[in-house]
Amino acid sequence: MPRLSALLAVTVLFPLAARADEAPKPKPPSTEEQLVAGLASAKWVPAPTPGLPKGAQVSAIGVDPATGGSTAYARLPPGYRLPMHFHSHAEYTAIIAGKGTFTLDGKLHEVQAGSYLVIPAKVHHALVCAAGTECVLLTRRAGPTDYNFVTP
Repeated sequence: MPRLSALLAVTVLFPLAARADEAPKPKPPSTEEQLVAGLASAKWVPAPTPGLPKGAQVSAIGVDPATGGSTAYARLPPGYRLPMHFHSHAEYTAIIAGKGTFTLDGKLHEVQAGSYLVIPAKVHHALVCAAGTECVLLTRRAGPTDYNFVTP
């Protein structure tokens, strides 16, 4: 029984022993409950993805608590090149503003505001935002976000 008490003390009390200046990160809103998002209230931050060229910004909207899939806006400056990559889970993207060329599994697609793309898991894809226009995307993922960059 002493081992069980020690185990309980470690698993229950240890998290409470974290430093006071390490506040827990706020829990993202659930995409499975009532949720209203808009570009006017988006909180933009530099995209944190390692290996992604500088200039991309993201604004989180929410996370599906069952799958861990995120929903977020992405904002890319004119002429931005999102390198060829794939994800472990499907991605659903709507172009909200701008235009560009989306490469999906080797095929080029001209996209503009109103375009919608379904990108199955592991399908290679890339985007070049047209010169002179900022691109804004709304993306929902079927599982946790990962970026697997593909070298030519």
